[in-house]
Amino acid sequence: MPKYLKQRGTIDIYNEEANVYQKIIDTCCKCSRNFNFNQIVTPTFESSSLYSRATGESSDIVRKEMYDFKDKKGRDITLRPEGTAGVIRAIIENKLYATNDLPLKYYYHGSFFRYERPQIGRFREFMQFGVEIVGSNSYLDDIESILLITNILNDLNIKDYTIRINSFGNEKCRNTHRDNIKNFFTPHIENLCEDCKERFEKNPLRILDCKVDKEYIEKLNIPVSYDSLDEQSKNEFNEILDILKKNEINVVVDKYLVRGLDYYTGLIYEVDITLKDGKTLTIGGGGRYSSLVKELDGPDLSCVGFGLGVNRLALVLIDLFGLDSFAINPKFYIMPFSKETYSLAFKIAKTLRENNNNVVLETNNKSISSMFKYASKHNFEYAIMLGEDELKNNQVKIKNLKTQEQYYITLDDILGGKFNG
Repeated sequence: MPKYLKQRGTIDIYNEEANVYQKIIDTCCKCSRNFNFNQIVTPTFESSSLYSRATGESSDIVRKEMYDFKDKKGRDITLRPEGTAGVIRAIIENKLYATNDLPLKYYYHGSFFRYERPQIGRFREFMQFGVEIVGSNSYLDDIESILLITNILNDLNIKDYTIRINSFGNEKCRNTHRDNIKNFFTPHIENLCEDCKERFEKNPLRILDCKVDKEYIEKLNIPVSYDSLDEQSKNEFNEILDILKKNEINVVVDKYLVRGLDYYTGLIYEVDITLKDGKTLTIGGGGRYSSLVKELDGPDLSCVGFGLGVNRLALVLIDLFGLDSFAINPKFYIMPFSKETYSLAFKIAKTLRENNNNVVLETNNKSISSMFKYASKHNFEYAIMLGEDELKNNQVKIKNLKTQEQYYITLDDILGGKFNG
């Protein structure tokens, strides 16, 4: 057994699996740029108080899951458990709200950390992609955020997904719903788990997201948030649903949906995908939050955003298409037959790579038969053979490994970038 092993809740990602992850990140970034988002990069660790203030003292993240430590000067530091708080901190600190037109639109990706029980697609160090629209007063931006998610999924060729959606309305409506939930559960408090008894005092809405009491809660006739919405909030929610359905987005109203972070106040949603074995993965979600910027000592700006779990999206793609479909087969295999051809081999490789080709130059002095076995094993498209005769005649021999056709081209053509397969 190796002396050093990875820590529980972490994973090594390599070869075809790494290609899956890169495809997800590339697709998310491309689609976000198409929606006119700019990238933002924030630190991997922040002041602990940022997350307790932003995420909410009653959230499971703050109560149980944060990776906290003291630095060498005794300051309380936390590895980031989610992305929104750091992005909002950066916007406030750098006064981006004052130097740019509103709404601000940013995307980000990277590693995040939560100390929780590892399970399918859930790790203690996990990868996430997210966006934030900051300074948005229009529910149309809520729609934009959902359409961006569907654009990403469609580009990844994921067609079968469901978006569960709910609304808390404005902050006043949310508080009304919160009070209704607390009053409803007052006679049931002794039947709830210890965590929910604590949630009852700090944020009773989180009781609806309890995994321990799920079966018991589902049997109760719990008040729904829609009944607490004022007329404007109801009209906006219905308009959002109407526009999404007219755009053929598969949305269903989940009247008991809540999110794991305390700052959400308006529209909320989660995205579910079912694997071939019948298991359903929630691969992301988001919604509107109206008071977070102000809570972190910035201006009073309403925002909307979402996060997508890259690890879970990777599981979905592998489940749908198989890991082998993400292999990257190199195009050219350069085969020097003698030491005298090494210098020319490097020149050819340089030219082909400058034209954005995947090139392998044989550097291990293999026999000719070993090189052809290697080329066949790794599915190259072309072999480029360099021997003494080729040098004398200022040409190279090309073999199309798919059709077995062989031919010569001049050195001037291949070094001049005229040959690209």
